[in-house]
Amino acid sequence: MLTQREIEDGLMALGLKTGAIVVVHSSLSSLGPVSGGANAVIDALIEVVGPGGTLMMPTHPARDGRTFDPDTIPSDMGVISETFRLRPGVLRSRHPYHPVAGYGARAEEILSDHEESAVPDGPETPYGRLITLGGKVLHIGCDLDTMTLLHTVEAELDLPYLRELEMKYVDKNDEVRAMTIRRCPGGHRGGVLKFDRLFRAGGAMAVDSIGPAVCRLIDAPRAAAIMRREMSRDPGFALDENPNCADCVGYSAKIAKSSSGRPAARRDESAPPAESLTSMLKDEDFTLSVPLWAVDADTGKALDLVGTAGISSVEVHTNHLVNVDDLCGRLGDRGLEVVVSRAPFASAETLAEACTIAAGLDAEYLHVRLPDGLEPADLNDSLERLARVADDNGMDVLVGNPAGVNPSDIAGGLKEIRSARLNMAYDPAAVAASGESPFYMGLYKGPIRRSVRHVDFRDVVSSSGRPAIPGKGNAELVEILSNLRCRSFDGTFCLWPLPGESGLQDAVNGLRHILMRI
Repeated sequence: MLTQREIEDGLMALGLKTGAIVVVHSSLSSLGPVSGGANAVIDALIEVVGPGGTLMMPTHPARDGRTFDPDTIPSDMGVISETFRLRPGVLRSRHPYHPVAGYGARAEEILSDHEESAVPDGPETPYGRLITLGGKVLHIGCDLDTMTLLHTVEAELDLPYLRELEMKYVDKNDEVRAMTIRRCPGGHRGGVLKFDRLFRAGGAMAVDSIGPAVCRLIDAPRAAAIMRREMSRDPGFALDENPNCADCVGYSAKIAKSSSGRPAARRDESAPPAESLTSMLKDEDFTLSVPLWAVDADTGKALDLVGTAGISSVEVHTNHLVNVDDLCGRLGDRGLEVVVSRAPFASAETLAEACTIAAGLDAEYLHVRLPDGLEPADLNDSLERLARVADDNGMDVLVGNPAGVNPSDIAGGLKEIRSARLNMAYDPAAVAASGESPFYMGLYKGPIRRSVRHVDFRDVVSSSGRPAIPGKGNAELVEILSNLRCRSFDGTFCLWPLPGESGLQDAVNGLRHILMRI
């Protein structure tokens, strides 16, 4: 359990100094258990910046159509942000789109008249003033996908994909005001993660860990200069190269049609990166595996392909096992290990047999996918059955999300049951195939990220159900991988091969391209 003093030490080691002006994006759960919770994190931040410093946090409200009242509408930016907003002495700006809360020496000055700016993140807003005053941006357990500072540069450059909308807010006299918001951001910006490497290379960002949370301290003026440079050259730089990302495809079209713009330049990703997968994975916390039965029906050929790809862990399925001892011998000869054994949801006796097989393979987990279309009333009964099997057989079990079942309901059920032997396996492609958002409506917030230990790394085009190269479909694998890395995720990503003779290599190359970007 992290203490306030340990958080303070981590912030100072990262480079946060007394007197700093800092905007904080945060995930409390990324820190693991914290003695004192969100208040301890806030106290640590205030202690480090001192009485001469200024602490700010974005407090963007939920987009639910309500008139924005800064005194009553909560922040939708996490527990730390909302706890900070409610603290005595904390001020909050009145802009209905991107309000900011602040505390400290220059809070009133920086937050003043935010609502007078039609542009929510422009020069006369807290974010524009942060750049002018030489401030910092701190990310605690979250990546650059949450960096509001990006929108300040987008607004400055008046990029063609920014929009206009109408909103209402309560002014200082408690009167409702309508305002037209211009150069307003919105939608997906998958390419923003590319700035991570550029910030590091340009000396604009320091990275370190506080507990399990990977933290980034960004110099706002330097980062803005780098973003300004890249997006001036290519107005679509912050967009995704994914041809199946509807937002980014639409934004690219707006750039192409703009009288002042030009088509967004796209990198050629047809050639594989020069760096090997083994080299790319050497400093990662997570384990990479492949489903052996999906690589090739011939076990020997499948094992050879896995070894050639540079992957050292495999997953096996009880439905495809013929001789456990023979498989163990072949794995040992190639230096491979079984990280997960899979079995269908079945009777207690059949699941007990699957646990025995998993133990014989020296697997870390047994993965059991719940039945498709499981009724909500039957969900907890199924989870309790799995918990009993896991306890009786001394085997840790991963619960996989099937079609037609909300993964958040599974995670919520696991939280209620509180079994030390049950965790979650997440299949983003199953969610994408149903037309939902696997990251933004799944892992980004809510209970899934607290219980997930395994992710099926396979992509799919939601409109057709067609398998896609990782990062080129709608499973939001780039965002999921990046976000979980910010939490020092030490579980398993299971890389699924695509159909065809080169399917495993195609999947490997897709993963390598993703790792290059983040």
